[in-house]
Amino acid sequence: MITLDTIPLPQFIWLNRFGYTPFVSSAEFALDGAQHVEVAAKQAGRPVVLFSDAEALAVFTGLETHANTTGATSFNLDINGTTLTVMWDYSEQPISGTPAINYSDTDPDEIDAITLKLITV
Repeated sequence: MITLDTIPLPQFIWLNRFGYTPFVSSAEFALDGAQHVEVAAKQAGRPVVLFSDAEALAVFTGLETHANTTGATSFNLDINGTTLTVMWDYSEQPISGTPAINYSDTDPDEIDAITLKLITV
């Protein structure tokens, strides 16, 4: 189960769990044509994308409020016993979703395709 700060997210999955590299590299050529490559371990900044097909409006609203009030404050994300220190990724829209049914006069019951974007710190 996933818990974001104190919010339980039993239906969410970690989309980009696999395929992450913990290293970063930079390559450049010297004036004599020799290539210089530097490799270092990343200290933070791993993107974490969580996704749910559909959730009740109250769950989405709670997550949206958290994203809109937390700012640069870090918090814990627990994914099946693995705890990551994260913050919302404001470089893009940190939370998105679409109403299950568009209503003209009231709120929808559910929000579909909820995507949460976070980064480790």
